[in-house]
Amino acid sequence: MYKMNICNKPSNKTAPEKSVWAAPAQASGPSPELQGQRSRRNGWSWPPHPLQIVAWLLYLFFAVIGFGVLVPLLPHHWVPAGYACMGAIFAGHLVVHLTAVSIDPADANVRDKSYAGPLPIFNRSQHAHVIEDLHCNLCDVDVSARSKHCSACNKCVCGFDHHCKWLNNCVGERNYRLFLHSVASALLGVLLLVLVATYVFVEFFVNPMRLRTNYHFEVLKNHTDVWFVFLPAAPVETQAPAILALAALLILLGLLSTALLGHLLCFHIYLMWHKLTTYEYIVQHRPPQEAKGADRQLDSCPPKMRPIQKKRKPGPPVPGHRSSSSSDSRAASPVLVAGPAGAYHSASAESMDEIPVAQTRLGSAALAAPGDRGREPGLELQARVPAVFVSPSSGEPRARGSPEACLA
Repeated sequence: MYKMNICNKPSNKTAPEKSVWAAPAQASGPSPELQGQRSRRNGWSWPPHPLQIVAWLLYLFFAVIGFGVLVPLLPHHWVPAGYACMGAIFAGHLVVHLTAVSIDPADANVRDKSYAGPLPIFNRSQHAHVIEDLHCNLCDVDVSARSKHCSACNKCVCGFDHHCKWLNNCVGERNYRLFLHSVASALLGVLLLVLVATYVFVEFFVNPMRLRTNYHFEVLKNHTDVWFVFLPAAPVETQAPAILALAALLILLGLLSTALLGHLLCFHIYLMWHKLTTYEYIVQHRPPQEAKGADRQLDSCPPKMRPIQKKRKPGPPVPGHRSSSSSDSRAASPVLVAGPAGAYHSASAESMDEIPVAQTRLGSAALAAPGDRGREPGLELQARVPAVFVSPSSGEPRARGSPEACLA
């Protein structure tokens, strides 16, 4: 039986695949699912993500400059409050951040399995989706309805929200609140630190003596160009431009961090208000883009591979064909739509790059798009495609070599 094939794409292929998910097409040799990448347990699993390293470097920079340079320059009666407030916020952020990184957000059945061996590579020729009927074909376990398979961690995550590169860990049901507390505490700590740095920067030009209340400056009353850092435990002499440069750099990085953290926190507040996850939000906003992508793929087909559309001529009814006017007015162009509801229960997240959109089995007249009614009528697609198409004008089967006989 002949099947229509657009651009030589498999009939059940979903979104473009990464090499790690696609099984190589080999006529012979070992099975493509014998080897695969290992699953990551949490944010400490190797390798670390570059953004995770950047996050830790920023934390160290803010902590060292804040507690070692800026807070000691505050007026004497403000120094204890500065250490206490900033210390509590930075310590609280460190605790929730480490906990969010260390928690394994995987599905309960996945956590019960061993992480020692590699998981198989996903084979599109055997399964349309990673998760089908609440069973993950990669983890080889039954999962909950809200679990998604993350390709970055290579495991199913319960209540999957997104994969956080700053934590180098998935954010799911088990660590979502910790993730939010980490973002909120980081935002609060950076705001307070920017406030302190701004005060030091402005007061340096207005009244620098208010920044020299520490007893170490008493011996330097006649040397206003000499300053101290890392007071009071390990004072180190430095020059005035160094204080200004450190304060200005911290203000710049702090404002940038505040903008990013504030945007992220507001976005998750919006998601909680609408009872959505990040994954669900992305899924809701992807169908229009995918529909445009499908049209672009069809337009990019070589002319010889595009489906031939010819205007039907009225003729006598042919056995096996519908004779209603509504069927004749439909176009023959294939449509990328989601598969039947019973075909799969949930789909894989696959790093947000492969939101599954199943391609319909060409030949289903029930899945014709409403917008096709205004188009030029073409060959009618039946629920059961015959081996050869019948010409309505003659009522006789055409030869297989003719253009209208079949579409490979």
